[in-house]
Amino acid sequence: MKKLSLSLLGSAMLMLASPATHAQEYMFTYSKLYTQLKNNNKEGHDDVKVGVFFVDARTKQLCEIKKAWMEKEEHYEEFVIPATKELPLPVDKNLKSANPLVFVQTAKDTRCDYSLVVMTQEPLQGNVSYNQLKPLMPQMQTMLEDLGGMFAGWFTPEVQGVTMEFANELNGTITFSNGSEKTIVNGKVQVALHEIGESGYMTLPEPTTRVLPYLPNAKK
Repeated sequence: MKKLSLSLLGSAMLMLASPATHAQEYMFTYSKLYTQLKNNNKEGHDDVKVGVFFVDARTKQLCEIKKAWMEKEEHYEEFVIPATKELPLPVDKNLKSANPLVFVQTAKDTRCDYSLVVMTQEPLQGNVSYNQLKPLMPQMQTMLEDLGGMFAGWFTPEVQGVTMEFANELNGTITFSNGSEKTIVNGKVQVALHEIGESGYMTLPEPTTRVLPYLPNAKK
């Protein structure tokens, strides 16, 4: 329960299908995801969502999805994969009833684990103020607890900031309006809200690819 923040489900949900010639292929049913994805349609956390990704089991970097699609009998729909490498599954009760198979192809000879994350709807960029980030904290908290079930509020650590990820494993810095800096290492940096200060802001070197909760009190 305490690891709810960044990886809610692992590869155990996936069935490894016969790999394609130049790809590793995973297959699972839409209904297994719907229970979590339906939280995206709830009111009260309009700025955050549940995102579906695949993560390299060895390097922990995001896997590139080469191709993904749903099929049910004669029906077939291929997904357009965005630059963020997210699997853009729709949230639809009718799909839950139909329960199509979902196929995902990643690079050959790379084992990828399924990862369900809470993240912002939009990237952060430029100057990001304290007041801009503050409303995200309770929304992320609510989403995490909704995903965790009835008693998740007792165990889910408090969201105290954001984990920002950047493309191409960026190494750089973010600067704060108070003159301090923080280093981006391999495309990732964690910032607590209090580090910015109530009237302050931080300046990002480029737009983020993902913005996830920062849970400093979560057990590893």
